[in-house]
Formats: sequence, C-alpha cells, structure tokens
Amino acid sequence: MSQKFTTIEMLQALDLRKPIGSFFTSFFPVSNTHIAEILQLEIKKGKRTMAPFVAPRVGGKVMKRSGSTTKLLQTPKIAPERPMTIDDISKKGFGESIYSNKSPEERAVELLGRDMTELEEAIQRRKEWMAREIILTGAISVQDAEEGVDVEIDFNFTNKTTLVSEALWSAATSNPIEDLATWRRAVIKATGKAPTVCIMANDVYQAFKVHPKVNQERQLLTSSTVKIEPRIVDPSLTFLGRLMELDLDIYSYDEWFVDDEGVEQPMLPNGKLILLPESVGSFEYGSVTQLEGEDFMTYEAEIVPQVFVDIRNNIKTLRLTSRPLPKPDDVDSWYVATVLAED
Repeated sequence: MSQKFTTIEMLQALDLRKPIGSFFTSFFPVSNTHIAEILQLEIKKGKRTMAPFVAPRVGGKVMKRSGSTTKLLQTPKIAPERPMTIDDISKKGFGESIYSNKSPEERAVELLGRDMTELEEAIQRRKEWMAREIILTGAISVQDAEEGVDVEIDFNFTNKTTLVSEALWSAATSNPIEDLATWRRAVIKATGKAPTVCIMANDVYQAFKVHPKVNQERQLLTSSTVKIEPRIVDPSLTFLGRLMELDLDIYSYDEWFVDDEGVEQPMLPNGKLILLPESVGSFEYGSVTQLEGEDFMTYEAEIVPQVFVDIRNNIKTLRLTSRPLPKPDDVDSWYVATVLAED
C-alpha cells in the first residue's frame, strides 16, 4: 500500500480481508450493496390464500396481492475513526522490538493496518448488535444524542411470547418440548417453513437439561429423541445437542457487548430462547458519499475507508464508513420466547 493511502487502495485491502464471524450476523448471510442511501425494501408477512372457484363460463377472479409491505428506509450510518499523530509513529509500536530500526513512515503503514482492523471489528460488533435487535425485537433504534438523531426502524415482528407462573421452565409443571413444538408450528403456519436452530441463553439451557419432562423424554425407548452432546464451536458458541423429533439443533451463545451507556450486556439476554431457520434475511448496504479533495465521491460498498489530514496540527485520521441494515425476508420466520423469570 502506498503512502497516499487512497480510498481505492484501501477498499482493495478490505476486500482481501476475511469477514469476522459472528453468530447473529450469520443468519443474514447475503450482502447486497446499493447506490443509494435510502432503500425501498419489501417486507413479507405471508398468508395461505387459496385460489378461488369460478363459474364454468367466467374467465377468472382477481386475487389481491397481499402479505407484504414496502418501506423506504434510510440506512443507518456507522463511521468510527482514529487519528494518527507524529507521536504515534515516532515511538516503538506494540510488539515492536526495543532494537527496532523501523522508520516513522514504516510505522505509519503498520499502524494504519492495525487501526483498520480494529475499526472494522468495531463495525462488525455494531452489525452483530443490529442483527440481534432485529431477531429479538424486530426493530432497531438508531440514536445519536449529540447530533439529535433518534429513529426507529421497525419491521413489525410479532412472533414472541413470555411464559409466566407454572408455565415457566423453572416449574416442574411446564413442558419445554411441547412449548418448542408449539412455537415451531406457529412459524410453519405463518411461513410454510420450519425453524431448524434453537438458541438458548445459558440459564435456559441449564433449566432445560435438568427438567423432569425433558429427562423423561430422553429415557423413553426412543432414547435418541433428545441428544444432549455439548461441543464447543468457538469460544462464544456451544452446540448443545439435537431435538430429533422437532429437527432442532440447540446452541448456547455466550457473548457480550458494551452498550452506548458503557454497560456490558449479554448478546442473548437471560431467560430467552430463539427458534430460527438457517437464514433470516440479508444485510443491505446503502452507498457512502464523502469529500475527497475538492470532489464528492460516492461508493457502493460494504465499508468505505477514507484518510484525511490536518496539516496545521500534523494529524492524519482514518475513518471507515458503513451503512448496513439487516433486512428480514419474512418477519414470521422465527420465534422468540422468554421462558424464565427475570432476576
């Protein structure tokens, strides 16, 4: 990469990087870029409408188009940046030998690469949070108190329930497997497709595996109905087992994030579980327009880098801009349940 750090060169470098894996984001496996900031998105809520009967000599009957709505949505803007000063490139960098003879110019290139990695990871964490919000609530709240931005993007998600009293999985009177079957049927009824993944918060899994009705199911003649065989997929994701009769793979997701108030929060809140298909939707990316020299340039890409300089103060700043929006294909294709009481 040359010392000019041009947008095109940095875009090529970003394209060569492997994506950072995240579990909620993986349910939006398709990425589409657009040449506009405001997107027209079609949101589906399916209905099982049958074709009408008609009299023998009647040509036909009109069927109304239904089951979807179209929304114009402005893609949220994410733009973390990091300055680079003379002090940053004059002193020994992290992990650099005390006997290093690297020049400030060489350190600047290496520091740019590290900064690009960290800013890209920060964008990925925000994308993971956005995917989480869509899956848990069907909506995203875009807020920037300093700039007076407060917008909610709502996809009208309704497949959710909260158990109470004797229905809670902490009670012996409840029936977790029957609950899962009921919620699975609700998704099938609404979409014609069945969820194949169940994500449980850790406390939910602990209640599930010791529940008397679950253990009773495991001890039946068809002992393979419920297979609890934990396996670590990665540090935050554990494959817990398989519920054969419902064709559900069960996972526990132990990941956290620091919210905008500086409070650490679990990605999957305690007491909750989610039933999902392998794919919920796609990530749609709006275009990024930025001033380069004396001209405005527009880029159709997932992440657009930019380096700009403050000659007066000897500061060079790297900024990565992205306009991602997770879009569900069908907001009835997954189910969220709260099965344990909040502490």
